[in-house]
Amino acid sequence: MKAHVTTAIIIPSYNETLALPELLRKMTVGLKNHDVVIVMDDSPKEISKQIERSCREVVKNSEHEFIFDNSGHKSGRGAAVRRGMIIALAEFANIETILECDADGSHRPEDILKLKNSSIEADLLVGSRYLKFSEIVGWPASRRAFSWFLNKTIPRLTGVALRDITNGLRRYSKSAVSVVLSASQVNKGFIYLSEQAILISRADMVILEEPIIFVDRTLGKSTVTWREVSDSLYGILKLVLTSRRK
Repeated sequence: MKAHVTTAIIIPSYNETLALPELLRKMTVGLKNHDVVIVMDDSPKEISKQIERSCREVVKNSEHEFIFDNSGHKSGRGAAVRRGMIIALAEFANIETILECDADGSHRPEDILKLKNSSIEADLLVGSRYLKFSEIVGWPASRRAFSWFLNKTIPRLTGVALRDITNGLRRYSKSAVSVVLSASQVNKGFIYLSEQAILISRADMVILEEPIIFVDRTLGKSTVTWREVSDSLYGILKLVLTSRRK
């Protein structure tokens, strides 16, 4: 175990040959030797090898630790992040905080670093797209409407006090991660973000938000399928039913 590492940034990835190396290039300059970046890649093996080479070239002169892990199959965003959390706790005994962010560049490096370095004390700190000084750039009206619907409906039905319960830029305390990992996973895709928030809320932990500027990807193309969208709607139903039984 590497005792000097106190912060882990987990990035779930699938076929991000362009956006992920560029994200790392911009983000790495703000990281130090007590940080580790953990890429949980679900790309097919040959594509994954290409992505890993590009990523390692970008971070080769950086101070921070770097782990690249390929599962060999598309497991879903939530499952990839959960595996990353397990690795972070197993490999780094003195971890204090764990962040997660998207690999496609939608989460700006400056916002990732802002959450990482924020003085706000919370077990879950969410980079929010729906606060006074937040902004969403580049989304079509249909995407905005779908996100607005989810972020109004899920908190109302589950009782979690978040304006943005579906955004994947987050910072967790070690205690919050332990709570998340102690429960069996219900959803494997991006709705797992809501599931995590519900578990932390039920544990009476502190949940807060910080405004960010969310920018639709400019490199590569979206890897989200309509099947994943439909699965997410089913996942919401499971979340609501589960939360009402508790």
